[in-house]
Amino acid sequence: MFENMAGSAGESRKTETFGNRNLWQYVSGTGILRPRELIKRELARNKEKILKGLLFYKAPNAPEGSFLKAKKLSSQQQEFVQKLTFFLALDESQSYDVFCSYISQDFRGSQKNLQLALSTERHMQGLMVKIRDFYHCERLYLLQTVKHILTFWQEAEGHPYREEYQEFLNELLLNNELIKKVLEQLHHVTEAQLPTWETHGKLMDSRHALVWAHQNLKEQVELLEILLVYWKDFEASPGDFIKLLDKFKRQGFGRRQNFKHVLEEPMDRLVKRIGSLEVLVLLQALDLETVERLASSKRAEEHSLLKDQHMFQAIDKAVQLLGAEQPHGPLLLSWAVIRQLFIEGGGGQLTKKYGNQALQLNVFDFILDMLSQEPFCGKSMTASLSHCVIYTVLLAALTAFEETTLTRSHMEMQVLIDITAKVMAREFIAVNVWSKGLDQGVGNLFQSSLLNFPLDFTTLVKLSTALASANSSSASKVLELWSELPRYTEYLDRNSSQDIRPVQDDLIWQLTRDKTPYSAGDFRIPSGVYGQLITTGRKGELEVPIIQWEVPYNGWELLKGEIQELLYQIAKGAGMVSPVQIQRVTDVTLFVRAVCRSQPGAAEGLADIVSLLYMVIQRFVTFNPPPLKLLAAAVDCVTCVAKQQPRQAWHEMKQTGLLPYLTENIDNMAEVLSGQGLNAGLYGNLLAGCEVPQGNYLLTEAFLDFVSDLVMPLYKLGQEEQLQPCLMYILREIFPAFQKWRYYSTPKKEIIGQKCLSITHKILNLNVPKEKLQAKRPHIRQLCAYSLLFTEAGKALLEIIATGVETVELLLSQQSSQSEGSGEDLVQLIQMAFSVMNRLLLLRSHDQLSPVEVALSSQPAGYQNQHIVGVIAEYIYHRTNPLLPKLATLFLRRLAVVLPMSILACLGAQAEALRDIYLMRLQSATEDLGLKTGILELLSVCVESQPGLIELFLNVQPAPQSNTVKDVQVGQVSCIQTVLDLIDSRRQGSYQCPPDLLSACTNFIHALWLGSRETAMVALKTKPNFWSSFCMSLLKDLPSIGDQFLPYKIKTVSYIFKVLAQEIYSVPSSNMDENLKNFLKDLAAKNRLKYWSSYVMEGVRDTDSRPQDTSLDGAVDVTENPVHKLLLAWKNFLVVVSKMQVAELKLEDGVKELIVVDLIEAIHAQFTGPLTELGHTLSKTCSALYFTLVTNWMSSLKSWSPIMNRCQDTLVLSMSSGDTMIPSIQIGLIGALLAFLQSVRTEPSKKMDMSRLREMLVSVCQMLIQSTRELPSIRDLQTSRDTPEQSDRTFGSTDHRLKLQIVICCALDELIHLTESPEVWLTILQEHMVLAALLSSVEQYVNAQECVHYVQTVFTMLVTVAKLDKGAEALATAGLTHHVCLSVTRCYQNMDTNMYQRPTPSKKSKVSGSQSGSWMGVYCMGLELYSSLLERLRFAFLEDAFNFVGCHQDRIQQCLEMARFSLCPETFLEVERTCVFVGELATYSREWRLHLPETLNKILTGILCMNQTFISYLIRPRYLQLILEQQGVEKQLNGRALNRTPSLQHQTSTEDLDHPSRHHLQVQNSMLKILGASFVALRKFTPDLIQILVDQSMDVGEYEPFLGVGFSTPPADQDTPPTFGTMLSCVNIAIRLLAKLEPTKSPQRADQATSQASHSSIYQVISKSLVMFVMENALYLTMSQGMLYLKDAEVHQRDKQLLKRELGTELNSILSGIQRYLRRGGPHSPATGLPQTSPRSGQSPGGPSLSRSVSQTFMSSQEHAVFRLVQEFSKQVLR
Repeated sequence: MFENMAGSAGESRKTETFGNRNLWQYVSGTGILRPRELIKRELARNKEKILKGLLFYKAPNAPEGSFLKAKKLSSQQQEFVQKLTFFLALDESQSYDVFCSYISQDFRGSQKNLQLALSTERHMQGLMVKIRDFYHCERLYLLQTVKHILTFWQEAEGHPYREEYQEFLNELLLNNELIKKVLEQLHHVTEAQLPTWETHGKLMDSRHALVWAHQNLKEQVELLEILLVYWKDFEASPGDFIKLLDKFKRQGFGRRQNFKHVLEEPMDRLVKRIGSLEVLVLLQALDLETVERLASSKRAEEHSLLKDQHMFQAIDKAVQLLGAEQPHGPLLLSWAVIRQLFIEGGGGQLTKKYGNQALQLNVFDFILDMLSQEPFCGKSMTASLSHCVIYTVLLAALTAFEETTLTRSHMEMQVLIDITAKVMAREFIAVNVWSKGLDQGVGNLFQSSLLNFPLDFTTLVKLSTALASANSSSASKVLELWSELPRYTEYLDRNSSQDIRPVQDDLIWQLTRDKTPYSAGDFRIPSGVYGQLITTGRKGELEVPIIQWEVPYNGWELLKGEIQELLYQIAKGAGMVSPVQIQRVTDVTLFVRAVCRSQPGAAEGLADIVSLLYMVIQRFVTFNPPPLKLLAAAVDCVTCVAKQQPRQAWHEMKQTGLLPYLTENIDNMAEVLSGQGLNAGLYGNLLAGCEVPQGNYLLTEAFLDFVSDLVMPLYKLGQEEQLQPCLMYILREIFPAFQKWRYYSTPKKEIIGQKCLSITHKILNLNVPKEKLQAKRPHIRQLCAYSLLFTEAGKALLEIIATGVETVELLLSQQSSQSEGSGEDLVQLIQMAFSVMNRLLLLRSHDQLSPVEVALSSQPAGYQNQHIVGVIAEYIYHRTNPLLPKLATLFLRRLAVVLPMSILACLGAQAEALRDIYLMRLQSATEDLGLKTGILELLSVCVESQPGLIELFLNVQPAPQSNTVKDVQVGQVSCIQTVLDLIDSRRQGSYQCPPDLLSACTNFIHALWLGSRETAMVALKTKPNFWSSFCMSLLKDLPSIGDQFLPYKIKTVSYIFKVLAQEIYSVPSSNMDENLKNFLKDLAAKNRLKYWSSYVMEGVRDTDSRPQDTSLDGAVDVTENPVHKLLLAWKNFLVVVSKMQVAELKLEDGVKELIVVDLIEAIHAQFTGPLTELGHTLSKTCSALYFTLVTNWMSSLKSWSPIMNRCQDTLVLSMSSGDTMIPSIQIGLIGALLAFLQSVRTEPSKKMDMSRLREMLVSVCQMLIQSTRELPSIRDLQTSRDTPEQSDRTFGSTDHRLKLQIVICCALDELIHLTESPEVWLTILQEHMVLAALLSSVEQYVNAQECVHYVQTVFTMLVTVAKLDKGAEALATAGLTHHVCLSVTRCYQNMDTNMYQRPTPSKKSKVSGSQSGSWMGVYCMGLELYSSLLERLRFAFLEDAFNFVGCHQDRIQQCLEMARFSLCPETFLEVERTCVFVGELATYSREWRLHLPETLNKILTGILCMNQTFISYLIRPRYLQLILEQQGVEKQLNGRALNRTPSLQHQTSTEDLDHPSRHHLQVQNSMLKILGASFVALRKFTPDLIQILVDQSMDVGEYEPFLGVGFSTPPADQDTPPTFGTMLSCVNIAIRLLAKLEPTKSPQRADQATSQASHSSIYQVISKSLVMFVMENALYLTMSQGMLYLKDAEVHQRDKQLLKRELGTELNSILSGIQRYLRRGGPHSPATGLPQTSPRSGQSPGGPSLSRSVSQTFMSSQEHAVFRLVQEFSKQVLR
């Protein structure tokens, strides 16, 4: 990635094989376990380097610049490498390699930064120093690689590379090459001289020389540790031992370094560590374990150092020279042990001399001090080996000498006991002690202390504590041993003369009465026990006899007595408390703590002691000075018990007064900020008064452990709120301030921080029910999150995160062990801080930004200070622990999602450098997989939320001199190429691209497609192997359920399907990439879709055995379940494939049918058992997919009947599997069933048995009734609508229960159509009371103005039922009028009453405009329903019809008036339905006039005026066009009225439009429909034409004329009643329209082309039959009204003559026009026989007329009957 930056670095070896750090990561398995063959190959390739170690790096020997001449380097780079060679004193080629390796791995800058660094001397020196530090680390990593192999090559537990290590090491061990090289390296390092400016250049000043000295000491440490590990498994030769002994002696065991004069005080610890390691190395070489094993047989020939007498003497002679320095003590003691065991007589005075010299040098003080220092006191391999070596020394010494001779005083004995306790605390040593028994070796010390107990109280308790802390088995043995101690030892003067009596020789004594050693308690020694005087001991300055009572007793009872004695003393007063007793009880408490920690089950047996510890805490928490060690140990013991008995432990601890508490309840977060009501308790006083001044925080650690261990137990009991005061105190007083305290021991600071964060992490991850979170008082999780976000605790958390990688690296370099120390503790602290912060961002309140969020999301003000986000991003440079950069990366990912910020802006100038290091670690083969996946996840979320940052990583630009998006150029540093390399088909499945990494890669690619990153997509698709590599997983079968990587593999497949679906959908088949086409062909040819269908459905069926992801709350996260993800992707893919035609992906009908069958079987399987949450989610998705595929693939389903039957069976099973409906699943199933039924109705070839239809009817009716019962209440709907996410009322947001009800109603409607016999379906409907249930629910929703879609669906079904006589009767019986008549008024009550505009909702209405239109649709359907019922039931329904008219008369009149001014489709529909209903009701005009005369007159007047207006519009097309244009502008201007009126020219002109718009034609068509319906109604109010012509006795007084005597064209600007001229104008309009609708037969001229196109559009909108229908009815009304005038006696004769003359003239004119039209081939009359029904609005334009006279033809005997009638009427009547 940095090839250009390093000149020709690309020609050098790969950084992953050259870098020693990478080699160490590779070989040790850090981050990822690689194949053994690869490890073996890598070890072989680096064999020479590993063997030579530091000797691999050579000093300069070639002429300066000779190597660099062959490299294509710039002059700046060449000059720099030469200076670097001189500065490092390294061979030029190796200096160049180090330079390249540094640039590619550790350089923290961009290419510009590198050029700047090489441009000036000052910057060049800074870069050189950084490369020097990198080179020093490389040397150390090389030594650590050797040490790692030596450590694990014989790993008993089976290291994954143990066999490779063995094979490799066997090659290095030939001829002892490895140890020779190690010793040679040690000699080279120890003899190295301090560099100067003469030898290393002018840059090498005293400061850099000190750095070199520090590095030299580190290398000595590493080499000595290698020797220590090496001689653990191999024997040391006498020669090597003598040489090392001489070297170490001359070196003063580390103190006499060649450069000691420049060493500073901080390096003294390193020098001291070297001396300790040299002692341990020599002790390891002596192999005292073998010495102790061979001691009894004295077979010295089996020991490498003792088998040669001459060498033995040489070593002995070398040892004689020791004794001047303290580090000589262990060697002198060990050699004295060897002489004592292997020389006859013990070696005489010389052996004694060695031993005395060792004691004089305070050998045990030296050992104890060594084991107390880092790294010998930790848990590293060096610490374990050092303890093992010291244990062998003690074992051999106690075997060779009596324990009393090893020490000269009681103090030295205590030191020996302390050493023994330290080593016995190690698990492997404790196992060895128990296996050897307590009668030899170190066990002798334990046995002696056991016999001297309780006289020597401390020794036995210390050793027992050490053994108990080793492991559970050792603790159990200690517990059992203390249950029955054999003897009770004490001073004789502890007994009064009355209590004892001598038995014989004054050596045996007997107790005469029970002995009670303690003033309080029940422990006693019974009378009659015999005791023996064993020796005398010093008590002060006196020699006092010691007696040993032979009595077994329970040691735990004695320890309880010690505690009771202390409580007795404190009860008498603080001045009566003995410090000795406090120390003894402290030791007891530590002992109990060790037992309980190692063996938790022992806490129950030690309950009495723990209960006393509560009292100790209560009494001594106020003691002055407080015994902090005792209190801390007591709290630790309580913590161990609290895990088993949390309720009791918490209650008892509250009683002690130690814990913080609240004096009042916390009711809101403001009280959290103020801290009001929080009392620190006695612990707060101890913290402020004792621990902080002393810098020792034992009690604080114990308190934090107690709170931490109680979080989960109390949570399980539902009492986590009890921890509120403790948490508040921690987050107010401890966590914000712990970094400012002074510390006696530095690592304690990080430990306290870790404990605080552990508590908050546990609390933040509690899975809390919603009801608790919504309670009045804040929950502890809310309190914790708020405190961390809004108080000083949040600032402390940010400070930890903002520590920075530089500080971390500095502390890591200073710690003594690679695996533990202050640096590692800091890393752990930062990692926990990231985990807590990550969780905080999930739980944050969305109401306001907290100070923490502001600090994270605020944009940088300038370049002076680095933004905290930049500090977080720089953790990617940390390489020691991969978890830290991984957590930092995941935190950045969280930031990118939840906070409104630009990460790119926060990174500033370091953005490019950080991108480079991120991508370098992503493509590195030695990198941790978790970090790689984290980086890819970060990039995935940045696609959507961080456009700037993702563009930086993509680095794709349009190609030069190209204007198309298809020509792009990928930058040299781009994540696209990195991801392509990772998903290469040759790498998939190997260690280079394991399943989890492949899943992350495919997720990133899916994010690019989802975010529509066109340039990146094009860049990927242009790669020839992209589609084959990306989709490779689809051609492979997935493994069984037991595979640990199965979830990742499933997710990978799901991402691939999603990308394919989006690509197929968005890219036309003709433009699709050829590589993708080839893959799709391969996919279809190999029948992979059949496999994936089976696999996906198998996964759905077997949900219980599939892996399930859990959320951070610990609950199962259904959305993240791999099977669910795969199913969603499969759904997307199939939906796209079913709708888009992809030639390369041909699905045969059999495959389609198999997919559909798999889906329904998977759904069916979910209902065979209990339906889980996951099963419900999967079934819901399957149901939706099943419906879609059935709808799209219906023609391909040859076996449709079994599939439909299975669908019905599944529906029935879903009904029986629970007490309630499952709408989300059943909607899709019923929808699919509906699709099957529709196909049966539309395709004659498909037939269904009546029995199956009956079964379906019964099932659907049962579901409908159950669904009706579960419909949401009005209150629920209103409540859900008030929520922000449900504020809209569209169909998409409709409640699932309502959707289910709608689909069921549609299915029932379809079944009614399919069932031929009405008796069948009507009987079933009546049996289940379906109609009554639907009407009742509809009434509720209409009254509440809710669920308009459901109401419309029900009305549609009711209209279907009403079309049959029995159905109409059933509806009337079910109470249609009762439920519908009044409630329908709600549909229009909120409408605006403005007659000149389209109906809009009033300001007070909550109903949106679209909804108001829908409710008017409901009202229109109500009109249609009443029309059908009145038509079917006639007089039986007449009263109900009158009631409907009376109820809605105002709306009827309003809509008739509104239609004259509002020419919108909604108004036309309402008016048409109104006219049809009026027409049906007009059949009973006499009854209507009798019951509602005023209503009749008003409605009739409204119809006439509306007809007058419509005809005036139709006769003036230009005027109508102008009105439509004005209304369109008004609509655009939000209803604002226009102040201009139509011109007189437009009002009077009757000229036709040459090119009418489609909207204009649609308005004309609507008007004609309404005129036709209204004419039908008016015919009921005018005499029958035939009757009035023939029947001379007809009573014409029954009718009133509604046409005025006038023959002028109806005016457009006046509201005049209609006249004969109005009707005649309507006839003329019809004739003109018929002429347009009739195609011309003459040859078409060029100027007639447009006219022909206009005719085509008219014919598509307006029906000829409709025009004929309107014309004939207009003629009929004209003639009927004319006869009414002529027969009316009250009409003057002169008016009759005028009528005859004018009407005759007009009719003759019309007949002439009709005659001309008929000559051109006009159609027959649709009204032959004078039908009285209008065409239904549902017929399509140009379709067949709904008139029953359509069958008449022109040539029939009845052709042109109406026109002949008009002609005869004109001749006979009007002559």
